[in-house]
Amino acid sequence: MAQLAVALPYIAAASTAIGVYSTVESGRQQQQALNIQAAQRDEEAKAAQADAQRESIIERRKAKNLMSRARAIAGASGAGSSDPTVTNILANIDTQGEVNALNALYTGDTVARGLRSGAASARNEGRAARSAGYLDGASTALGGATNWYSKYGVKKPDPVDYVTTTPRRI
Repeated sequence: MAQLAVALPYIAAASTAIGVYSTVESGRQQQQALNIQAAQRDEEAKAAQADAQRESIIERRKAKNLMSRARAIAGASGAGSSDPTVTNILANIDTQGEVNALNALYTGDTVARGLRSGAASARNEGRAARSAGYLDGASTALGGATNWYSKYGVKKPDPVDYVTTTPRRI
């Protein structure tokens, strides 16, 4: 039993050290997980922009094919490609095709921007978790040190009962 009493201060110190390490490590692990999440969001942002670019190319190709078909129909009907009605129709098809292509790009950019914003938030949250882990670890260390000192530190002498002592006369 006496050996346990001698070991208690060391056990208390080791327990505090383990608590500090686990708190700090927990914050670091949380930061690492959030950084991985941020990297995934960055990849999703790149994929969204690539999809938007492909969609834009498809929209422009559709407009080009539709314009080609409109020219063929205009030529088969006997109207020339310089006819004002045909020119207006072709201009409208071209304009709408470009609007659709630009809308696809804008949508992709908007989605990518949202994903990148989420990635930045995850990184900030990770840094905050790491800092919180350090602060909680420091708090655990200080609490453990205070507790250890109150149990095993230098003992104060018992206060003297001044009420029972006789006062001196001057």
